[in-house]
Amino acid sequence: MKKIIISLLIAGAAIAANAQDKALLETLVKKGMLTQQEAAQIAKESVAVTPCTKTTKSIKLFGGGRGYYEWSQASVRNPSDAPSQAQKSGFELKHIKLGVKADVGAGWSATVITDFGTEGADLNYIDKAVASKKIDLDYINGTLEFGLRKVNMGYEQTTCDFGLLTIDRSVATYFFTRGNAYDDVERNFGSRTTGVFWDGNITQVDGLYYGVSVVSGTAQVDNAVNDLISGVSDSNSLSFFVNAGYKNVADVKGETISYDAGINFGYAPRGAKAFNGQEGSIWGINPYATLNWRGLTTIAEFFFQQVEDYANNDGITRSPLGANLTVAYKMDIGEWGAIEPVARFSFIASNGLGVSPLSQRYDDINLYDENYAFDNAMTVFAGVNWYITPAIKTSLGYEYGYYYDSVNNSDNKGYRAYDNTIRAQVQVLF
Repeated sequence: MKKIIISLLIAGAAIAANAQDKALLETLVKKGMLTQQEAAQIAKESVAVTPCTKTTKSIKLFGGGRGYYEWSQASVRNPSDAPSQAQKSGFELKHIKLGVKADVGAGWSATVITDFGTEGADLNYIDKAVASKKIDLDYINGTLEFGLRKVNMGYEQTTCDFGLLTIDRSVATYFFTRGNAYDDVERNFGSRTTGVFWDGNITQVDGLYYGVSVVSGTAQVDNAVNDLISGVSDSNSLSFFVNAGYKNVADVKGETISYDAGINFGYAPRGAKAFNGQEGSIWGINPYATLNWRGLTTIAEFFFQQVEDYANNDGITRSPLGANLTVAYKMDIGEWGAIEPVARFSFIASNGLGVSPLSQRYDDINLYDENYAFDNAMTVFAGVNWYITPAIKTSLGYEYGYYYDSVNNSDNKGYRAYDNTIRAQVQVLF
């Protein structure tokens, strides 16, 4: 058994840094853990990863997985009929990520991240694929990237999947950045797309940063991988995103407070696509602010968009707005790690566009009915994270959702939907 374990460890070390194998084997022989013959056999059978170019300086492997158990129940009520109800429960592997980052020299690097979880399936298992170039000149400092990634729109949306304080993203984040939950309109105004991305810093002002993106311009949704990889075949326009912010650390009466505040802006001439194929423009802003003090973390963000609605109103401009507010407090509990209570409030006022996220989650309720495209939504999440180690996190949370006012039938303003969800999560990183 000892030889098997040592062999596996050495094989893993060979993948990460083959040049260290010889020294490691010699050390194990000197300590009497392996004989010279055993060491020679292991070295012979080891598999080495060799870069295709001699200028490659390093290859880094990383990844992780997170999955959860979910129980949820929804009910829809209207003024005249009996309420409809649906319930579901089960396990889901949300993300199973494996990434490779190569430093190929001269400030260039390449990153490819795959995701074999349920969300990755909608992306055809491509999470990110970019070539990056670091630039550091007198007045220009930052990173230029080419490829597939998220644009800077939505603070919670651009947060790493493994770095979320809550178990899942909010209803507002999904609505404003990842496509309309009502199936008449497809929108992608903050998720993955192909293009050119610049993330820079103002070297003369410590903490001041900005970004610019020029990306494919059609309405691209996360479950349409062909659109994500190539927007050439059906796009005659580009979308543009810019952002700016300031982050720093302040010392207030001996207490350290870190903060980050900024704003994202985007314009997509063909960002909204109706079920009948007509396309309209979207522009939107997303101011945000975060504050960290001791173990307290507060995150607030606001969304405002103007969308040409060709699905139901022949191009009439809609102006939806929404917000997220998240508060968490992380406490060290010694050898048991750390615990972190967390709460989040989220809301949407769709201004007639309609939101019906439950239609994608429950098969037993006909939420595609025109009366069940709701004008407003509100959710409240409360839970706790337990960081057993920095690499292992478990979470338990409850979310209540409330959706009201039909957007397509003025006589049915009394329609309501309620959603109760409990999730228990395990996350492991490497």
